[in-house]
Amino acid sequence: MYYLGIDWGQSKCGMAIADRENRIASAYKQVAEADIYQEVLNLVQREKIKKIIIGSNEKLFQRKIFKLFLTKIKEIGIPMVLENEDFSTQVAQRNLIEAKQKNIEREDDVESARVILQSWLDNKGKK
Repeated sequence: MYYLGIDWGQSKCGMAIADRENRIASAYKQVAEADIYQEVLNLVQREKIKKIIIGSNEKLFQRKIFKLFLTKIKEIGIPMVLENEDFSTQVAQRNLIEAKQKNIEREDDVESARVILQSWLDNKGKK
């Protein structure tokens, strides 16, 4: 069984995945926002996704397009959890700089998804 983490963005979304046994989030891929629903649906069908963890904050909740995204994800029928994503992009960019990655802006959505998912994995035993 796997966990899927998503860093939603209006133009592009990052995805990360973690299996239940090792509890470590790994970067998966970046997709266009227009393709995220189908990509999640395909991944849920291919893998045994147990839960979808989506980065969110108050600013995102004010956006109709984000609310529509959440509604569509709920339709998949997999439990969904919202994880605070405040500062995830800054943490992701710092991680990429420390790893000496090039094209940081191109990679930060996927790393942000990994940060969001790892945060949830680290804290889920404490909640």
